Amino acid sequence: MDAAAVVESARVPAAVRVARVLLAVVAASHLGMVSVLWANRGSVAGSEVVSGSVFHGFLVLLCAVLVWRLASGRAWTRRMTSMSQVVSAVAMVVTWSSSGMFHGVIPALDVVQLVVVALLWVPRSARAFFSPGG
Repeated sequence: MDAAAVVESARVPAAVRVARVLLAVVAASHLGMVSVLWANRGSVAGSEVVSGSVFHGFLVLLCAVLVWRLASGRAWTRRMTSMSQVVSAVAMVVTWSSSGMFHGVIPALDVVQLVVVALLWVPRSARAFFSPGG
């Protein structure tokens, strides 16, 4: 690990570091869903494959950007991450109702997304990190 990474790691609270790791897991899960949709495109309606790929693909990119930007400590990154994860968890109801192939993943993914939000807002160290003077 280089010196800059060590300094950043020491500056970023543990809760935020864990949230970033979990957010990367969420991104990987969305990427996996896109892969499964395309692998099963013969048994899934074409419009669902395209709309699901766009939805989950967008979330892969958004999560990747937020994983990177959360270490900045800027308040907008915490708000954007929180909003995106709550909206995604709610929108997963559409994925749940459109196909049974993700029923084993969606509840766990929703829990992980809500844990990410909690890690950014509940611990005092995370709140201080994202405060203007933090």
